[in-house]
Amino acid sequence: MSAPAPFLFDLDGTLADTLADIAASTNHVRTRHGLAVLSAAVVKTFVGDGARSLLRRALGEVLPTDAAAGERQIDAAFAMYVEHHRTQCLVQARLYPGVGAFLEGLRERGHALGVVTNKPEQFAKPLLRHLGLGELLGVIVGGDTLPQKKPDPAPLHFALRTLGAVAGVGTMVGDSVQDLRAGKAAGLRTIACLFGYGEAAALRAHGADRFWTSFGDDEV
Repeated sequence: MSAPAPFLFDLDGTLADTLADIAASTNHVRTRHGLAVLSAAVVKTFVGDGARSLLRRALGEVLPTDAAAGERQIDAAFAMYVEHHRTQCLVQARLYPGVGAFLEGLRERGHALGVVTNKPEQFAKPLLRHLGLGELLGVIVGGDTLPQKKPDPAPLHFALRTLGAVAGVGTMVGDSVQDLRAGKAAGLRTIACLFGYGEAAALRAHGADRFWTSFGDDEV
């Protein structure tokens, strides 16, 4: 008998509400550049492609037009973000209701579990331990674990190999179109989390096998 299929989860906006901490570190960098503080609602629109992409969007007003100079400024901004977020990432982050029990239930039924996030690994791993999920997860893949990140399927393939799972078998759960694209490209069933940071209309337009309006609100 084959083992139950694995589940891979995004982190920000899927397992946990981390927006307040992301916004705090983003605004720390903006104020260091002489820019006004942004609302969490605006910062939410920058989330999903990793910290460097977030900062590129957040600093768009002051980035030089020269590509090389712009990358140097993003390098410096990322260093500021890392220094601030190293402790900030644990301050306000909270699991969405029902996450812990749902994941424990999956594990009890024999499903291997992993996280594949575009959040840098140096934040994802301590955050998941802080939230009490570390022991449930067989693999944590960050946005910098591999050269590729979602929507490329490579991080999902890596997670499945690490879990000892069969390629193309399992479920990807996430709140962004990047998650759905990566899951489909990896041959996995997809579940779109409409309660997260992605636009619900965009998720529905892209399509998924299931849609959740709250975590785990549909049969798996």
